[in-house]
Amino acid sequence: MRETKTLSWSERLAVSLPESGRWHKVLKSEALPPGRLAGAVIAGEKVLLARLDDGTLAAASATCPHQGTDLTDGMLYFDGIDCPLHHYVYDLRTGENRYPRNVFPAHLAANLAPLPLYPVKEEEGWIWVRVLES
Repeated sequence: MRETKTLSWSERLAVSLPESGRWHKVLKSEALPPGRLAGAVIAGEKVLLARLDDGTLAAASATCPHQGTDLTDGMLYFDGIDCPLHHYVYDLRTGENRYPRNVFPAHLAANLAPLPLYPVKEEEGWIWVRVLES
């Protein structure tokens, strides 16, 4: 029987990006402990870095899809980022809006844009993020 490997969400995203994406060394691993956020500008893109409570790394757009607020001023909330303006919460593992999606009528919830995510990895004591370059 052939074994198959289940890819993590970050690995799936990395596979789906065109080859023009490049990995960028962003931050020393020790600078981002569990439960913390950091911001960076990578190839002109504002990126939010997070280390979730279980130690998992996440990288996402630092701009809230709702009204463009800087998410680096937000707070981690159960593996999501809580936007400081209207408290929209986006899952940092999937990009999906968790709130207000769960209380909106279905026709409104369907229109909530997801938070764009970036592939992220940790190698040789550094956090690396892959972004498309124009």
